Amino acid sequence: MAIIVMKFGGSCLLDKNAFEKILKITNIYKDIKKIFVVSALKGITDLLSKTAQGLEDIKETDKNISLIEKRHLDIIEHIFEEDSEHYIKARDWVDEKLSELDDAFADIKEFGLEPYYRDYVLSFGEILSTYILNQYLLSCSVDSVYIPANKIIITNDEFNNAYPLYDLTNSRVKNLLIPLIENPKKDVVMCLTGFLGRNKIGYITTLGRGGSDYTSTILAHSLYSTSSDKDIKVILWKDVDGLLAINPKYVPESSLIKNLDYNEAKHIANFGAKILHPKCLEAIEKYKIPLEIRNFDKPLDDNFTQISDRSDKEQIKGISAIEYATIITVISGSLVDVPGVLAKIFKTMSKNKISVSLVAQSSSEIGTSFIVNSEDSEAAIKALNKSKFFVEFFEVKWEDVAVINITGLKILETKTKAEIFSALDKKNVKVKAISQGFDELNLSLVIDRKKLIDAINIIHDDLYEDFES
Repeated sequence: MAIIVMKFGGSCLLDKNAFEKILKITNIYKDIKKIFVVSALKGITDLLSKTAQGLEDIKETDKNISLIEKRHLDIIEHIFEEDSEHYIKARDWVDEKLSELDDAFADIKEFGLEPYYRDYVLSFGEILSTYILNQYLLSCSVDSVYIPANKIIITNDEFNNAYPLYDLTNSRVKNLLIPLIENPKKDVVMCLTGFLGRNKIGYITTLGRGGSDYTSTILAHSLYSTSSDKDIKVILWKDVDGLLAINPKYVPESSLIKNLDYNEAKHIANFGAKILHPKCLEAIEKYKIPLEIRNFDKPLDDNFTQISDRSDKEQIKGISAIEYATIITVISGSLVDVPGVLAKIFKTMSKNKISVSLVAQSSSEIGTSFIVNSEDSEAAIKALNKSKFFVEFFEVKWEDVAVINITGLKILETKTKAEIFSALDKKNVKVKAISQGFDELNLSLVIDRKKLIDAINIIHDDLYEDFES
């Protein structure tokens, strides 16, 4: 029997109507083994983080804790019959966990907001919402079990952005999940907390941005490694149909991308699409586990995005943009053919925890340009100007720009590149820098920020037939 790992985000847990949709989806996939990965209620993670960072304001802290309690109790009031067994269990759970949260805040006041305290506090959002969904399914006569993911997913010690240790996680999945999944006499929905795991010594860790999506693909990876059934799929339920070829704020009639492979999806996710984080794909690409992004409001709709090892290589998959970027250029006429300039730039950026997204360099290393997010530009320039090497031998220049990223194997064709540059010329859009790796499927163009919308629209209009319709 097939196994589906489904992730339900905060937008799928808004009210009674949303919980009823989850029940409907449960019934649609009734003959399939199911694992539900659940996010916190919308806005709760941010509220927990804000509260943990502002505990010196007692009035604001009390207000936030009351709001967290109210949000969960309101859901409980709406989805359960009052004083029913599951209503009482859900309320008692909220009371118990908020008491534990109070204890955590007391520790933070005394010892400071250490990274492990922060992750522990953030975990309460998923712990509360997942248990409530588990009780809701039980109240609807669906056999369900609540499983905190920190009992399953073992990670490294990188708090707030943890990485799974697959050998240890696989062992947990084999011992705790596989007996439930492979029991032919029992059809049980496993409700797991998204976003969190634990390190080897037992501290709760969180998986960073896209953490609940990542939980889903980590579980799919480990299930494939340990289960006798290799028919495994991941479904991410979202409030959109899937990945669009272009952000609709640039092109309102942008088409849905129905099929793309893992590499294409990683590029599109990395360069602007906030629907999916590229790290989620790392976990499933090795085993070619398909992932679907579906609209929670239209569970039976055929319009959705599937990421797998299949794709149409004759299409441009998408255009994304980094709106607020800065191009920094270091130039020297005196250090011709001196190796290691690029290494020094990367070392300087790394020391200051600044990510570089694009590099363009002359063959002699006289001039090197690189892109950083605009919010990091001041720190990047300051770091270069504090370096004796760059101050003595280089001139540092910078300019605010935008970056357009065009994804799809079709851009490898010289004809396609010519069409792109011809289109840009019609709107007098000058390309300041360009980047494309060998045999790569992403072309990055650095342009004047004011020309971004013109550039995206003219590329879309002139190459419309190359996009998936």
